[in-house]
Amino acid sequence: QFLYFIGRIMVAAKPATKINHGRRKGATMRDVSAPKWIRAMAGHLKQSGKLFVPNCTELMKQSHGNQRAPENPDWYFYRAASVLRHVYIHPGTGYGGLGKAYAIKKNNGSRPEKTVKATRGLLHWVCRSLEGLK
Repeated sequence: QFLYFIGRIMVAAKPATKINHGRRKGATMRDVSAPKWIRAMAGHLKQSGKLFVPNCTELMKQSHGNQRAPENPDWYFYRAASVLRHVYIHPGTGYGGLGKAYAIKKNNGSRPEKTVKATRGLLHWVCRSLEGLK
């Protein structure tokens, strides 16, 4: 053991413990590729039937920069799984941060394109339906 002083306090340093550099046990969400995890989670959310899906999802656009609504009928489940992963990786993210994360480039015709945020009302509904899974 080594003794050293911090200010006027004497502290005994513990000997270094052996660090295991082998394989880690278990996997986290960062170890799995995002598209694979989102696809699997969306399938699980759809199969479980517990996720609240608003009636107007076939009419909603994901941003005012989009020209049409999504063509995939299961897009709400994919967006819910993606929001779930984003909030897990970046805790404390609000609707504004999620809107910025799902921002797209808006086509303005002959004018330059501009980045626009995603619709935060849709993200609000997604977060509320995910809270209902508790």
